[in-house]
Amino acid sequence: MRYPKEHKQQARQRLVERGGRLAKERGFGASGIDAMAAESGVTSGSIYKHFSGKSELFAAIVSAELQRSANAFSAAAEGGSDGLERVLAAYLSLQHVDEPGRGCAIPSLTAEVARADGSVRAAFQEGLLEIHAVLTRELKSGDKAWALIAQSVGAVMLARAVLDHAIRQDVLMAAKKSGQALMKRGTSGA
Repeated sequence: MRYPKEHKQQARQRLVERGGRLAKERGFGASGIDAMAAESGVTSGSIYKHFSGKSELFAAIVSAELQRSANAFSAAAEGGSDGLERVLAAYLSLQHVDEPGRGCAIPSLTAEVARADGSVRAAFQEGLLEIHAVLTRELKSGDKAWALIAQSVGAVMLARAVLDHAIRQDVLMAAKKSGQALMKRGTSGA
């Protein structure tokens, strides 16, 4: 039985979306092809109809996930500093910390990307630079954009790693205050 062309595209999209969610929750290396296939409603063998291997799937996931984050920051930037502050607050929330599968891939997958091949790292770099460009336009400074990205990602990573709820909140609040200060200085032209 032949499937329509859209079926193949939809299966690939499901692999990237659902595989991305699983990778952010468990780690890409720990997820495995079988688990990603099952999560996406396809067979393990069909993954190789869409991707030449696990590395190509990882690159596709990284690219799609970082594009999703860039789109969120871009939409927020259109709303001015209030929109960007709302996105920052959501990024530095306990919900984002507790639900990595629904959040940004950077805090979840960066360590694995650093050990991946060049195609995965290139996809990551391209997506990261797009996020940086959006924030640079809003903050009017590339340095401030890098600082905001680094401290926000680092805060989420630290909050995920500690057990104590109060410490988690302290880390997130400190990053939020620092990010808000960066944004105020950035939009005032200083």
